[in-house]
Amino acid sequence: MAPSPIANSSNSHGSIHQGCYDRGYHFRQILRRTSNSDTRYPSKLYSGGLKALRTALWEARKVDTYDKHKCFIPFDKLELARDRTLVEQILRDSSSIHDPTIPGLLDNICSDPHQEGSVTFFRIFAILVLCKKIKYIGKFIELKVDDSYLPLPAIERKGNGITISRHKHEKNRPLIESKAIHAIFDDEDDWEHGDLNSFYTHQWWVIAPFLAREERMIPHYILEANDILPFTRKERVPPPELNIETQDGEEPLDTDELLSREGGFGDVSIVKIHPSHYDFGYQPYSGDSHSFALKRLKSPNANAFQLEVDGLRKYNDGIEKHLIPLLATIEKEDDAGKYYLLFPEASGDLQEFWKTQFSQSTNKLLLRWMAEQCLGLTRALSMLHRDQDSDKNEDYPVYGRHGDIKAANILWFATPGATDPSGWRLVLSDFGLMRFHRLVSRSIQTSRNLKKTITYQAPEFDIAKISRKSDIWALGCTFLEFITCYISGYEAVDKKFPSDRGEYDERLKFDADKFYHTTNGGKGAELKPSVKKWISQLHRNSRCSTYLHEFLYYIENSMLCIERDLRPSASQVTKSLESFLSKCGNESYFSETSSAWEDR
Repeated sequence: MAPSPIANSSNSHGSIHQGCYDRGYHFRQILRRTSNSDTRYPSKLYSGGLKALRTALWEARKVDTYDKHKCFIPFDKLELARDRTLVEQILRDSSSIHDPTIPGLLDNICSDPHQEGSVTFFRIFAILVLCKKIKYIGKFIELKVDDSYLPLPAIERKGNGITISRHKHEKNRPLIESKAIHAIFDDEDDWEHGDLNSFYTHQWWVIAPFLAREERMIPHYILEANDILPFTRKERVPPPELNIETQDGEEPLDTDELLSREGGFGDVSIVKIHPSHYDFGYQPYSGDSHSFALKRLKSPNANAFQLEVDGLRKYNDGIEKHLIPLLATIEKEDDAGKYYLLFPEASGDLQEFWKTQFSQSTNKLLLRWMAEQCLGLTRALSMLHRDQDSDKNEDYPVYGRHGDIKAANILWFATPGATDPSGWRLVLSDFGLMRFHRLVSRSIQTSRNLKKTITYQAPEFDIAKISRKSDIWALGCTFLEFITCYISGYEAVDKKFPSDRGEYDERLKFDADKFYHTTNGGKGAELKPSVKKWISQLHRNSRCSTYLHEFLYYIENSMLCIERDLRPSASQVTKSLESFLSKCGNESYFSETSSAWEDR
C-alpha cells in the first residue's frame, strides 16, 4: 500500500488516513491467509471445462444499478478461475497449450492464497477466459505480468502497431513496461480491435475493490475513473433542506460558492456491498444486510475533503463512544463525483426513533436508557469541543464546533434483532459544518452566513458572536424535544410543540419555531414564553419523574441560557448529567414525581 499525497495523515490521537492503491487486495490476502475454507463447486462445472467456466463467470457478474454497461464479478465466484481441478482440465483440453508447461502454469494460476507474498495470476486467467485468449496465459507468466499490474493501460491498434494510454494512478502500483505490452499484444491477427477492447473491458470486471481496514487506520481507496465499486444496490437518500442565513448589513455568500468552498456538503446513498468484497471486522450494530451509508462530496477540492476526513478520523472511536465511525474513503474521479466517505448504516435518526419506538406507556427501562444516551451524546460533543488549536483561546468563535446539532443529525443504531433499549445506541453525526468552520471562520467570524437549521439556532446568531456554546443551546433544544416525546408522545414533539413556538420573525419575514425571540429592537433576546409554558406543562405531567424534573430545570436555566458566556460548556453539561445518572440507584428517582417542581 502506497501513501496517498493527500491522505497519509496522522496526529497524536485518532486514526491514520492511509492511501490504498491496490484496491484492498493486501487486506484480502491477509484475510485469506487466516481462512481455512476451500470451496467446492458443482460437479457439472468440472465436466464442462472452458465453456462452463466462461458461462459461470458471465452469469456471476453483478450489473451496476445505474449503468448497465458496468459490472463486476464477485470474489467468491472469481475464485473459480484459481480452482486447480477446473483450471487443469481447461489447460489440458486446450490445443494451444503444451502438456509439459501445464504444471508450471497451474502453480502460478492456482497459487496458494495462504502463502504470504504469493503472486497471483487468476484474474489475468479469468480475463483471458472471457476474451477466449487463454493461450496467452503463458506469455503473461513468462513476462511476470501478474494480477498486481491490473488494470493494464488502454491499448489501441494503429496501422501495423499499437498505442498505449496510461492510467492516472498507474505510477503508484507495479508498472508494466511498454516492451512487455508489445510482446503480448503486438500480433494483429490475434489481437484485433475488438479483442483489445474485450480485454480492456473485462479487466475491470475482475478487479472490483475489497473494502476493509486495520485497527486505528482508515483506508483511502484511490481508484481509476473506470473502476467499478462492488455495490449490488444503491439508493440515494433524499437531501436535507438547506437554510442560508444572513445578518443585517452583511454580504450574503452565494449558495453555490458556499457549497464549493465548504466541500462537506454532499448527498448520501444507502449501498449494499457484496459480502465477498468487504470485511470491517466485528460490527455489533450491523446485521447481515451488507448495507452501508455512502456520502458523496459535491466539491472535488482535495483540501476540503481532507478537512472533513480529519474531523472524522480524530474521533473514530466508534458507535460505543456515540460518534459515527468512518470506515473508509474513496477517491474515484468520474461524472458522479470524486470523493466518497463510507459509514455504517443506521437504523434511522433520532426523529425516526421517536416516531417508531416511543409510546405513551411509562417505561423506566426506556427512561434510564434515555438518560444514558443523553450523557453519551454530551460526552461525544465534549470530545469535539476539545479539538482546539493551541494558538487559539477558549472564546475563538467557531473552531471545534459541531454547528448543526438536531434530531436529524443524531443517528440511531440497533443491534440485529434488538427489541429493547439494551441493543440501541444514539450517535452524533454530520461533522461537515465543523470542518467548514475552519475554512470560513477566519474571515467571517459573525458567520450568520453559515448554513444552520433555524429551529435550533442560538440567540447569538442574532445578538452576538457564535461559539461552541451555540452547540450547547442546540443540544438543549434537542434534549427538551426528547423529554417532550417521552412524556407526551411523538405527536407533541412533531406538531404541537413546534406550533406553539411558531411566531412571526421580523428579520426572517416568516413564522419561525425558534426557541427564543429577539427584544429591544433586535439588540436583546429572551426564551419564548411559549417555551417556558411548555416546560411548565411538562413539569406538571404525571409522567415527569424526579430525574426529568431536574433535567428540565437544568435545560431551561443552564443550557437554554440566553447569555452565551453564562451557558455551561460541554464538559460542564457532562458533569451535570453524570450527577443525575449517579442517582439511578435510587429506584424512586426514575419513577416518583414531585409536585414541588410545579411552582419552582
